Amino acid sequence: MVALAAALQPAAAADLPVAYRAPQSYVIFTWTGFYFGAHGGGGWGRKDETIAPFVFGGALVGPPGTNVDISGGLAGGQIGANYQAGSWVFGVEADASWADLTGNTACASGIVGVAANCRAKVDALGTFAGRLGFALDRVLLYGKGGTAFANDKYELNSIAAYRSNETRWGWMAGAGIEYSFTDNWSAKFEYNYLDFGTRAVRFTDTTGTFVLDTNIRERIHVAKAGINYRFGWAPVGVTY
Repeated sequence: MVALAAALQPAAAADLPVAYRAPQSYVIFTWTGFYFGAHGGGGWGRKDETIAPFVFGGALVGPPGTNVDISGGLAGGQIGANYQAGSWVFGVEADASWADLTGNTACASGIVGVAANCRAKVDALGTFAGRLGFALDRVLLYGKGGTAFANDKYELNSIAAYRSNETRWGWMAGAGIEYSFTDNWSAKFEYNYLDFGTRAVRFTDTTGTFVLDTNIRERIHVAKAGINYRFGWAPVGVTY
């Protein structure tokens, strides 16, 4: 009897039902996709102005250099795209802002006994940049670099009122952190440094008769917070 039971035992074990485990699905978050959004913040910077010597009353005169500090608010939008490979995120982004970065200061006219006031304003700026980031799931740390532009207006008020405006191009570098609080929406904080170098700017009086040639060096710092919406995007689904 014992031998018979031992012979039947393997067959009985083979007839037992096998436990079934349903496939498990996991969603892996990715930063890959296109996005657009809005931002707001503030900026500050300096314009170093040096007026070239000019003739007044038969004498060659020229004021010393003047530094105009500017600051104010800005608001605008951005559009871009990301591609994630492992933990690295590669991207491009363009942004533009309306700005009200202004400053004015008393400045020398170059003529003894004659005062002057120098005023500067940046009313728009933007950047075109590449981004490189490192993703920690829904947190993205990134740096960026590229080109920048600023629309500038200047005034010098003394014996005559002189005006000038220009769109200036330079380079930019920045860094930021972004957090995706839903699958499609994310918020970010970012700092940018914009350097527009030194270039000659020509001022004209209100009659267009007299001109002043001025060398102006410009640097701007920007701190801003923004929100983005990603589209054409879906999480990666993995089934085990």
